[in-house]
Amino acid sequence: MTVEYALLAVLLVGAFAGWRGLHRVPPHHVGIVTKNIGLRRRPGDDPRVSHLGSRGVQAEVLRADTTTWLAPFAYSVRTVPVVTVPNGTVGVVVARAGRNREPGVPVAEDVECDSYQDGVLFLRGGGVVGRQQRPLVGGSYSINTELFDVLTVDSPEDALEREELTPASLREVEVAVGETGVVVAHHGARPVPGRLGPPVEGHADFQRPWDFLRNGGWMGVQQDTLAEAGRYAINPWFAKVVKVPTRVLVLEWNAEDKSESNLDAALDQVVLEVQGHRVWLDMKQTVEIPPEAAPRLVQRYGADGQDGRESVQRFVDKDLAPRVTGYFRRISAHYRIQQFITEYDAVCNELADEVRQALVPFGVRALATTLEEFRCDDDEINAIRRKIAHQQELAKLEQEKLAELEATLANEEVRTLIGLQRVKVDEARKKLELIKLTTMVELLGAQNVALERMLREWVKANVPQFIGGGDAGTAQALLQAMPFSQAKDMLLAMAGGVQRRLPGAAEEPGQAG
Repeated sequence: MTVEYALLAVLLVGAFAGWRGLHRVPPHHVGIVTKNIGLRRRPGDDPRVSHLGSRGVQAEVLRADTTTWLAPFAYSVRTVPVVTVPNGTVGVVVARAGRNREPGVPVAEDVECDSYQDGVLFLRGGGVVGRQQRPLVGGSYSINTELFDVLTVDSPEDALEREELTPASLREVEVAVGETGVVVAHHGARPVPGRLGPPVEGHADFQRPWDFLRNGGWMGVQQDTLAEAGRYAINPWFAKVVKVPTRVLVLEWNAEDKSESNLDAALDQVVLEVQGHRVWLDMKQTVEIPPEAAPRLVQRYGADGQDGRESVQRFVDKDLAPRVTGYFRRISAHYRIQQFITEYDAVCNELADEVRQALVPFGVRALATTLEEFRCDDDEINAIRRKIAHQQELAKLEQEKLAELEATLANEEVRTLIGLQRVKVDEARKKLELIKLTTMVELLGAQNVALERMLREWVKANVPQFIGGGDAGTAQALLQAMPFSQAKDMLLAMAGGVQRRLPGAAEEPGQAG
């Protein structure tokens, strides 16, 4: 009877031990195993987390929805939730165990370990303690939280601050349509001063930093960019992305109030002095930044955060705006008011060339330069300019009508209309030339009465049919005697006091030979 009781006791103890040794891991959890007994730690085993079966926390975890038997009292199991990285964000990892990083090596070498879910493989492969290169994308991971700390957008704020992170830095980088992503690598080979990081193969748009570093990638601004309309899982410890606008941008010089975030926030209305007259004008400049030009802007002007508009704004303020200001300063010194109001379109064309040349070194495209109608402190000059502008618009419309006719399938009727329209275009052009010359004759002014008299005498001598008729008649006679460009240059020379005889005028006594 005693033997039977003893056998029953053994069976009960065995059943109890078997029951105590079963460990069921619920869904969405992992089991972290601690070995409570054992010999001293084996050589090569990490003292914090064991991958060789030594006493203490074990690297291998028990997966969710599994049942495992472990010797009772020899092991204990603690279940924790799986690590979850929300979609659209990244998780970054800090290893709490592993080899110490060698001096001079800024980041831990990457070890393939199934996205940190195989702690044994990580330690056996020589994983290094500290920040890891490989980010985690959205999903759930069976990670041993005794071996790895995983930081996500849901981590406590103080934990993120310790690792120089913010919730915003752990979101996937989204490059919208009309933008390009300029990458600034925090790690890599020492760059050559003034040069961009050259293209590197295999890093999958900088989402595999270990391949970037292994293949010799440079630290700093990279030549390769992130394409528009894409999302990228970038490890913020490895690189930051500056988003530069590549759509068409319109910069305006005017007196309107602007937000400080506007690219043209610092651009005011253009004010200049022309021959004693103050002139105010608005200007528009349309530019486009190709993706290949964006890295150079970021390298030269920097960017404090992810908003590349800062780089563009600094470029506008420090390079483009001074170039425009310098151009208007030059024409203020050399233009007379007659030349300014009659050659306003030429001023715009010259400015467009100036801007285009200024942007060439940066790879930025100048698409269009527009000068709005100016305002002068002299109402008479404003009226004259409006008259010229009106006639210019009429001449432009006639030219456009002619172009439409010439594009039409030719037949006898259309050819007749084309001929008539060419006559209208020529008439509109001549009328515009007459208005400009009349303005220049008028603006010789009272102080140039002698010049006006000499001009009229020359016209009478060279245009027999001239019978007077005021400034308009003088201008009309000039156009009969010489081409518009020659007449304009002669009037400008007279207005500027240039000592040049009129064509064919007799020499005054004492000037011969």
